[in-house]
Amino acid sequence: MKAHHTLAHGESLVERDDPARCPLCGETFASVPGMRAHHKVVHAESISESRSLTRSVRQRVIERDEHTCQRCGIDVSERGTDGPNFEIHHLIPFAAGGPNHPKNLVTLCLDCHSKAHKEVREIATERPEILEGLRSIVCGSSTSDRANHDRNP
Repeated sequence: MKAHHTLAHGESLVERDDPARCPLCGETFASVPGMRAHHKVVHAESISESRSLTRSVRQRVIERDEHTCQRCGIDVSERGTDGPNFEIHHLIPFAAGGPNHPKNLVTLCLDCHSKAHKEVREIATERPEILEGLRSIVCGSSTSDRANHDRNP
């Protein structure tokens, strides 16, 4: 992953100047060891354990969603004949920094999970208002803010 990140994104994961961020709650720390210690104490798991959903988080999401697909409303069960008939889906993708926190997770049946991923890939053309909302979060609240910043650096 480190090599991929350097090649694909032009920056090293190791030599970053920004603070370490807990992957579960997003709290920032001055050092990676400090963040790891926080994660172990506060979340009772190691960082490597949090990269995949823990059984307890997965179970909390399923119970919160009442064993129901949050898109189509069908009942889902822990195990079908071919295994689980649902997926736990990240609203903000894990790869984009979305945490394995129940607020960022929903229960979807397998069909709806596939549809959700397809629609996310098409978001730029199908739902430009969502991209505009994200742009306002990332870039600031308004065009006038950018104009004021340009005049008063």
